[in-house]
Amino acid sequence: MSYQPGDPFVPPPPPPSPGNSFYSPEVLAQKTAYVAAEARTALILSIVGLFCFGFILGILAFRKANDVLQTIEIYEVGHDKKGIATTAKVLGIIDIVVWVIGLVARIALR
Repeated sequence: MSYQPGDPFVPPPPPPSPGNSFYSPEVLAQKTAYVAAEARTALILSIVGLFCFGFILGILAFRKANDVLQTIEIYEVGHDKKGIATTAKVLGIIDIVVWVIGLVARIALR
């Protein structure tokens, strides 16, 4: 479509807004704060689980980290916390595996 003399000027549409346009900025800010807090909590649980209550804290850390990773993917916020959540998830798995190996070793050595 070309411009012809005498045609009214129609401005182009505005550029797309940065970020996720499906959710309001308030929701995105809330989810960003949630991701930051829960990723930190999952990491703390998984580290403490290495030393005590590994099975319980490992499961809690794994579930919290998994929830954080899903929230990051759905809302596209908090990508800087993805590494912390992944580390917490891996440490949660290690907590559970070490606890199971310790339980099996304890039973086998009786």
